[in-house]
Amino acid sequence: NAIFHLEKNQYQAVYFIENESKIELYRIHRINTKKPLDITNVQFRYPNGTIIFEDELSIERSRFSTSIILPSSPGKVGFTSPRSGKSFQAPVIVTGNYTAILPNNSDISISLLSKVSPSNYTTTLPSNQLHLHWNDPYSDALYVQYYLVRDSQLLAALLILCGTSLILYSLFFFLQMKRIAKNKFQPDPPL
Repeated sequence: NAIFHLEKNQYQAVYFIENESKIELYRIHRINTKKPLDITNVQFRYPNGTIIFEDELSIERSRFSTSIILPSSPGKVGFTSPRSGKSFQAPVIVTGNYTAILPNNSDISISLLSKVSPSNYTTTLPSNQLHLHWNDPYSDALYVQYYLVRDSQLLAALLILCGTSLILYSLFFFLQMKRIAKNKFQPDPPL
């Protein structure tokens, strides 16, 4: 199981660890290559509530991933990672349910402005924050591209403006053609 809470410039992740001794964190870069995930504020919580902080954990960074050597299993490992824009991705590294909590006033319902992968997700909307849920995602990574509600309103206003302009231009063109046709087929007055 894992939970991701998205904020403006970062996200917080919590993975529920069952039988792993090491987890590898990465992001999918261009042309499907793995790059190490930048992480801060790493913590491991034992089932009894004891917390081990980043300076007590073994964290290794390679060309392809950032690895956290876990002190034991089971437990929860949490961290913060930077992000930018209106997209988010995270590796699927444990089995179970995954939840991504999008920022306030975010949406994914207009496919022109959003994308979610894998597509076997469900949504809930408690307290004005959209939650995306996956039951055992069948992919190596989750990817969410979302938009703010105001973005859809701006798009609607732009489409209305373009549509209105097109109608007015068509009307003007039709009236001009009608005037030209009327003048062209009228006989010249006699001299």
